[in-house]
Amino acid sequence: MPMRNVFSWNTMIAGYFKCDSIDHARDLFEKMPERDGVSWNQMISGYDRNGRPEEAQNHYWHMLAEGIMPSTFTFASVLSACAQLQDVERGKRVHGHIIRAECGFDLFVGAGLIDMYAKSGFIEVARQVFDRMLERNVVSWNAMITGYGLNGYGDDALKLFYQMREMGVNPDGVTVISVLSACAKNGMVEDAQNVFDKVPQRNVCSWNAMIAGYTQNRHCGKALKLFSQMRQACVKSDEVTFASVLTACASLAVLNQGKQLHGLVIHSGYEGSVFVGSALVDTYSKCGSTEDAKQVFEKMPERNVVSWNALIAGYAHNGLGKVAVQLFEEMLRAETMPNHITYVSVLSACSHVGLVDQGRQYFNSMNHDHRIVPNAEHYTCMIDLLGRAGKLNEAENLMNSAPFQPNASMWGALLGACRIHGNLEVGKRAAECLFELEPESSGPYVLLSNIYAAAGRWVDVANIRNLMRERGVKKEPGCSWVEVKNVVHDFVVDDWSHPQAELIYAKLESLIEQMKHIGYVPDISFALHDVEEDHKIQSLSYHSEKLAIVFGLLNIPNGTPIRIIKNLRVCGDCHTAAKFISKIVEREIIIRDANRFHHFKNGLCSCGDYW
Repeated sequence: MPMRNVFSWNTMIAGYFKCDSIDHARDLFEKMPERDGVSWNQMISGYDRNGRPEEAQNHYWHMLAEGIMPSTFTFASVLSACAQLQDVERGKRVHGHIIRAECGFDLFVGAGLIDMYAKSGFIEVARQVFDRMLERNVVSWNAMITGYGLNGYGDDALKLFYQMREMGVNPDGVTVISVLSACAKNGMVEDAQNVFDKVPQRNVCSWNAMIAGYTQNRHCGKALKLFSQMRQACVKSDEVTFASVLTACASLAVLNQGKQLHGLVIHSGYEGSVFVGSALVDTYSKCGSTEDAKQVFEKMPERNVVSWNALIAGYAHNGLGKVAVQLFEEMLRAETMPNHITYVSVLSACSHVGLVDQGRQYFNSMNHDHRIVPNAEHYTCMIDLLGRAGKLNEAENLMNSAPFQPNASMWGALLGACRIHGNLEVGKRAAECLFELEPESSGPYVLLSNIYAAAGRWVDVANIRNLMRERGVKKEPGCSWVEVKNVVHDFVVDDWSHPQAELIYAKLESLIEQMKHIGYVPDISFALHDVEEDHKIQSLSYHSEKLAIVFGLLNIPNGTPIRIIKNLRVCGDCHTAAKFISKIVEREIIIRDANRFHHFKNGLCSCGDYW
């Protein structure tokens, strides 16, 4: 370059930032013989856009120290950096500079202030800034709507959206995504759908926001239906679409639809995406097909910590804890840095197969080896691991030693262990704490009732049921479902509502007789009512798991595994029955309950009866 001036230097710096060559941009800036406000702005905005907000802030303060006056562009960039860091204290100081520079009424600076205060949790101050703006454009409205959504004020976001339209401000794509996300995040999916229905032109982003909203709020069937409508509308799916829809498939454990989506992923050219690939691994794992999950993982051209986490968690939840631990060690050898989710998965794996010493080792190494401070999830996994192994005192001591108050999950893990080992003393203590922490949850009442029932203390069982009635706590009914030809069929206990009910019950009675001939004895400890033994056996016979299994046998071709989903923990008698049925019919039966997978084959379960 024959003649270098400040303009050419600034142009080069901007070019380096656009190419992600941040170090080259910094080196060039430091070599500049002369700098102007644009030079500083390029550095501040460049660092901000490239996810290095601390350095953006530092350059702002150095700029002031050099006596350079900030412009509106400077303020917008440094406010964005403060928002990324949720650094409201420095943000307030910048706000003071803005007032003194008389830039407070600039539209983009105003939007930046709203964004900074909202992301820092000061939503009332953000609204004050918004209300004081003499003029607002769509960016200002979007910032305020987004802020409400981030802070859990879905109603206010929706009201502001309608107020915006009443004032004649035309929403843009960002507005639509912001209000849909705000509604979905706060459970207002019907309101989100109403907004979505009124959008005249929907792009892939608005479709994605609505699908993700349904998925996040566990309306996964509606998410899949909306995806079908999106395809009918000839809107091309992107990575975000596939990730959301695959998550919906994973939640419903609909393997066939997951495989169909996998085909669409390949056809659309996203098979090499680490984002979509990780979602596929997670989907196959949560559908109980670890073989497919491993195949997808091995074909991924690039893997990150999310990919490894999905596979490790998949093996852990499918009862293959030792394989999950081996994968974790392989991940470390591949120099992929684990995160807190990785450790939740590997500790869970240890818990599912009783690797107590190894679990202790991993728990103690988290902070030492990877600077990951154990949180409540990690403590819950350890309490579960120790409790399942019968080390209830050690589990309770560990919980009490945590540097924070035990939460419901931690007490729940301890209570679950007491149910396994029949420890009434510790169980009562855990249940009482859970009654306070989760007064509307039926789980602690049911588990404590189970402990009493197993001990034959029927008066106490009745007292628990009376207590639930007095407090208005309702037990969540057990429900099992199975997918056949892309249709999900659900069952509850003693369910005669299905069109094939007579066939199902006839087949089930036949199977029960065959099971008894080869050693099956109904475990009446899982019949939690003080009635005659015959009635207890009858109540066990028609649990939802058994009905779903038999329906699968009647409708799913031979050679294909029967995949059942249960919303609660599978009952012990049903677990035993599934083993016998798998042996009699020579079929693999896979049950995913609230905690894990059970793969039944040839009369055995993948959990090794350690659950």
